Amino acid sequence: MKPVRHALLPVLFVGLLLAGCATESSGSPGPSASTGPDTPVSDPRQPEAPSASPGSAAGRGTAIIEVRDPAGEPLPVIPVEVRTVDWPMPAELAEDIARMTDARGEYTWTDLPPGEYEFTVRVPGEDVVAAQRVTVVADETSRVPITLG
Repeated sequence: MKPVRHALLPVLFVGLLLAGCATESSGSPGPSASTGPDTPVSDPRQPEAPSASPGSAAGRGTAIIEVRDPAGEPLPVIPVEVRTVDWPMPAELAEDIARMTDARGEYTWTDLPPGEYEFTVRVPGEDVVAAQRVTVVADETSRVPITLG
């Protein structure tokens, strides 16, 4: 009985292999000959959406706030606040998180909806405050120089 069982195993394997090939060529769902680990996967039932490049934020703008003292030296670790001018504040901008200038005295605010903004900076613990208005344009970067002191 054992020799018959061992003889049937290769036949069963070949039968399964041929059945898989027949399914592939019949157009029914299953792996295609061009699939591999580097082949993109797509669902033929879903229309393909246009892909955006990594890191892109189509329709949004960027503002680089540059905080300097009166001598033109950068001021690091200065809090930066934003508010919209004459339109409702988007929820993602209303979050109360610390936004501080870096060692170059700059803070880069990305992914801003187009519109007019007022950026405010203040020296912590003092009454020194400065503000600057800017219109953010989609897909553009605006520089916002602010002198504090």
